[in-house]
Parts: sequence; C-alpha cells; structure tokens
Amino acid sequence: MKIKQREFVFLIGFICLLAVLRAVQISFQNDWTLGISLGALAGGLGYLIYQGLQTRSHLSLIGRPQAAIIFCLCVIWICILWLPFGLFGFTIFIQASIPLSGSAFTWLTINRYPIIIILVAIYLVLLFLTLRVRKFLAYLFSDMANKPGRALQLAIATGSLRDAWRSCLQLVCMLIGVMVTIVVAAFVNAVVHQNWLFVITKGIIVFGASFVNVWMLLRLLDIPVSLRVDRWHWPLFALLFGFCITMLIGGLSGANGSEPRSQMIIVHRGVINHNGVGNTIAALEKSSQAHFPYIEMDIQETSDHQFICAHDNGVRIPGKGVQEIDTVPLSTIRKYHRVELFRDYLRVANRVKQPLIIELKVTNHSDKLMGTRFADKFKAGLTKLPHRVHSIGYPYLRQIKQQIPSLKIGLVTMLNVGDISKLNVDFYTMEHLTLTNYMLKVIKGSHRPVYTWTDNSHLGMIRSAVMGVDGQVTGQAKKLASLKINLNRDRWVLLLNFLKDYL
Repeated sequence: MKIKQREFVFLIGFICLLAVLRAVQISFQNDWTLGISLGALAGGLGYLIYQGLQTRSHLSLIGRPQAAIIFCLCVIWICILWLPFGLFGFTIFIQASIPLSGSAFTWLTINRYPIIIILVAIYLVLLFLTLRVRKFLAYLFSDMANKPGRALQLAIATGSLRDAWRSCLQLVCMLIGVMVTIVVAAFVNAVVHQNWLFVITKGIIVFGASFVNVWMLLRLLDIPVSLRVDRWHWPLFALLFGFCITMLIGGLSGANGSEPRSQMIIVHRGVINHNGVGNTIAALEKSSQAHFPYIEMDIQETSDHQFICAHDNGVRIPGKGVQEIDTVPLSTIRKYHRVELFRDYLRVANRVKQPLIIELKVTNHSDKLMGTRFADKFKAGLTKLPHRVHSIGYPYLRQIKQQIPSLKIGLVTMLNVGDISKLNVDFYTMEHLTLTNYMLKVIKGSHRPVYTWTDNSHLGMIRSAVMGVDGQVTGQAKKLASLKINLNRDRWVLLLNFLKDYL
C-alpha cells in the first residue's frame, strides 16, 4: 500500500473507533466510560492527524519534546473547539455528564441568555483566531520551522483573514451537508416504513456524519486525504469494511423508539386549544370540564410575599417600564393590571377536583425563603388533591418538600445541560426541543417520570411519545388525546434527533 493511501485507511479506522466508543457510552452511561472514550477519541484523532502530517512532510516529532507537547495540546484544543459541532457525536454525552449542584443549575438557567451570548461571542472569536493560524501544525512538521514559535510565525505570515473566512464558510457547508443528510434519511424512512431500513439508516448517518466531520477537520489542518492513487483496492476495501462496521454498530446502538402507550396529558397554563386566557380561574373552570389528569399553571411572588397567577417575570408599571414582579408590591401591580391570587385559583381547583402542576417562577431577586413561605401558606390546599409543584428553582423545591413531604416536586429544564439525574426530585419537566435520547435514557434510568414541554405541534407530540416520555405539557390537549402512534410508521422522527448529535 502506498504511503499516500495510508491516511485514508486511518480515517476509516478512526470512524469505526468513534462508532464503537459511542455504542459503549450509550450502553453503560458511566462517567468513567465517558472519560475512557474521550481519551480514546483524542488519542485516535491525534494519531490520525500525526500520520497525515508525517506522511506529508516525512518528518516526525521524535527527539523534539517541546514540539510533541505542543502537538498534544493542539489536539486537545481542537477537540474543545469541535464541541459545538458535536465532537463526532460525543458532545451530547459530555453535556449530560457535567456535574451541577441544584443551586448551580438554577443560577445557570435563570441567567442562560446572557451566559449563552457571552459564551458564543468568546467561542466565535477563538474559532476565528484558530482558523487564522490553521496551518500551524503543518509548519510544526515542516523543515522550515524547527521550533513551535517559528511555526506560529509562519502560520501567521502565510495565513490571511480571507483564508479564515473561507474556512468559516467550509464549516457552514459541513453543517449544511450533515443536516441535509439527516433530513433526507429521515424523509426516506417516513415514506418507507421498514425496520431494517431504519437500522441501516442509523448506521449510514453515524458513518456519513462522522466522515464529513473528520474529512473537513483534516482539510482545515491542511492535511490532504485523497483517493487519487494508483492502487485503489486498499482504500476501497477500507471504505467498505469501515462502512459495514459503522453501519452495524451505529444501527444497532442508540434509541429505537418505545412501544405506543398513553401519554399523561398536562394542560399548559390551563388552556385547551385557545379556549381562554392562560393562568386564569375562568380558563381553569372551563378546562377542568375536560377531565385531563393535570392542569399546569404559573405563579409569581410579589415583593410583599403575595403569590399571584402569572407566567412572565415582568410587569409593566407606567413611568418605570417593565419591572420584575418579585420587586413590586401587589397593590402597585393591581393599580395597572388585573391579577388573580393563587389562593383563589387553588381553592377553585380543589372545588372542581382538578389536580394542578404549579410552576413556581424564580428570578435572581427571588426571596431566599420563598419555597418555605409558599408551603406554609398553602399546605392545607395542596394536600387535598394530588397536586404537584415544579420549578427551575431547585433550592425552593427542596424547601417545599421539607414542609410537605407527601407533595411531589419536579425540576423544570430549559437547556437540558448537566447531570441532573442526581438531583433529589420526583419528576422532570424537560424542554422538548433540546431533549436528547441519551439524556432521556440517563434520567429514565433513575425510574422517575419525565414530561416534555411545550408540545403543541403534531410532529413534536409524536417525537416525544416515540422517545418514550411519560407525559406532555401542551396547549393542544385535545389533539394530543386523539393522537394515534404507530411505532413502525412514526419512529422515523427519531432520526431527526441526530441533528442534535452532530450539529
């Protein structure tokens, strides 16, 4: 086999390694298996890059300890930069394994928008600067640069802003290519309802997405990988072998869907198909006549410790603009807005025998004892029916649980980041768009119910049901009640989850 054929064979081998490591992590879901997998991933990627650069320059890092250390650090840096691009399907595993305390989870969720904006801005700057010197590793293996400092100087001198922008465009094209591959694969399965096709398609996606990702990464590092060789049988054999192995492992691992079962229907804000105004007693009385298991509604605490029915954290006060409700007294709010007290809402719910899931809204200004105060005020009413409370505010949920041990508490998620399976709650209400099969599997392993919010579209309802959640929070309760799921027909929607794995 010629030396320039070798990089392609190593590339296929690396893709097979990725498929094996993904299957191992999906099966065991342990932190130690994730650590081993990430170590193997970084080692495999480093070896692939090293062989490509060595083949190109006919030089090595043997006898150059400083350059060897820099090379290893660069490989780690590349893995970090590739996290937003899915890290070959491993970002979802890392995302679900980040250790978070309940207080840290609450703080991150409350401040998610500024945190995301800052992180995205920092990442884009670092990515652009890295692309600006993307040929650094190539020069590190060049006889033109004996030291890392000289390699960096050459990378800066020969690079350009235009080249960096072109590299950014290549990354965008990579993302579009992966997205189109997944969407087309899902469409084919939506038309042809065959189990064998679904399994094969999963393997094709795992192979194709990884191939495109790795190929583009090598191009950005200025490592040529080509099939233009005199003898094509070895690369072709490697391609076919790697494709079969990846398709087998990738197709058999991962989520295959759950058998259709009844979904617990939770009416979002007490409104069914736009039959009223959310979080109002009028909507509660009307929707309770449909006898769905739960009505979900939202409450806020005012600055004078009154609980009102409201979804948004802010309220507009003339002359002061939008103010957070927990910084404004009830009397001031009532001057300009019609509000209903939660005590009245709860009393009506108990009268019409309608169980509630109450979302306790939390901000940075929420009183530290809000949970304790809420439980003290409403303990009698909360125990008349199997009411529940959920919130992003984990410390407040624990305060409520201490006061009312029989009351079920749940964690509301929005970003679905962190190892929240270790938090002490009775159920989870998870944002349906960012929920991954892997995170759902980890949490379901703790044998606690998982509900998704807010599923209003037909596709979203089917996806959550086929993924295997226990219930859905929806403003279209009648549509969900009439939903008929056929696993053989509808499991194609699970293929769309690969968009979160590789994008």
